[in-house]
Amino acid sequence: MKNSLFLTLLLSSLLVSGCAEPPLVIGQPAASTDSQQVAIYYIDRPKCNFETLAHIRVTGGYFSLKSMLAKMQKQAAGVGADGLYVLHTQQLDVKEYLGTAKAIRCLPA
Repeated sequence: MKNSLFLTLLLSSLLVSGCAEPPLVIGQPAASTDSQQVAIYYIDRPKCNFETLAHIRVTGGYFSLKSMLAKMQKQAAGVGADGLYVLHTQQLDVKEYLGTAKAIRCLPA
């Protein structure tokens, strides 16, 4: 009985936390930044010339698009990005989203 309750709670917490693959780093990462300082480019393309630092993919367990984007923003900050260029988002179910984005760093003009 205790084991099944523990297993149920464990699986529930994993679903709520969502699944995020580690970013696929393709550029030269920099020191981590504050995730609140990472700009999100969701509809419009970034106005700066930029380099891609990493590709980010997250799926499932997010209660809202906002919470999924916050997870992506945190991952982008982890590789030193100053921007998150969202490529795709999709709501699969009431509490399940998936998305892909690029962690980017604007280049000096």
